[in-house]
Amino acid sequence: ILLDGYGVLVSRGYPDTEAVLSKRYGIPMKKLHAVLYTKYFNLAAERKITQAEAWQKSIDELKLPITRTTLHQLHIGLFTSRTRELAFARKLRKKYTVVMLSKNTRSQFAATKKKLPVVWKSVDAAINTWEMGLPKASRETIRVIAKRFRVRPDEILYVDDQADNLVAPQGMGVHTFLYRNYRQFRRDVLRELRYTSNRRKDP
Repeated sequence: ILLDGYGVLVSRGYPDTEAVLSKRYGIPMKKLHAVLYTKYFNLAAERKITQAEAWQKSIDELKLPITRTTLHQLHIGLFTSRTRELAFARKLRKKYTVVMLSKNTRSQFAATKKKLPVVWKSVDAAINTWEMGLPKASRETIRVIAKRFRVRPDEILYVDDQADNLVAPQGMGVHTFLYRNYRQFRRDVLRELRYTSNRRKDP
């Protein structure tokens, strides 16, 4: 079972930071997201620029009156763990291998682990696609994960809060679900696991 890190097991990350900056400096959320996340974070997450460069380029383009250290501290400071989702993940581990899948820079991933160790303790493994040098939403990422855990793509269940991340895995036969809230997430996962279990029992 693959569970998205930021957005499912941990708070949303960039949307929360963008909300604070929008309120503080009067910049539209859409513009903040386009610059902070889409333009520069994605480059950093794919190792094309450093995290420090991503912060500084965002500050320069948005004309934010803060330092990159302040922006980084604001961003990390907003991270919170999702208690119910983590408790559910721990229950799932009694029967399944539960893996957190994330697209983040090494420094942000490490900072999150330091702040929220309970997240790492609630899963069997944590994978950051930065370390793989691959995009999160890619067929190659799923192939690497399937090989590592010795399963076929159609034996993987994957939950993410961004629909774009589910397109490539779904095309490979991965069972995908878009996260909206805890109740929907729990219901959809349990329904799929029951269906899969019953299908395997059929002669």
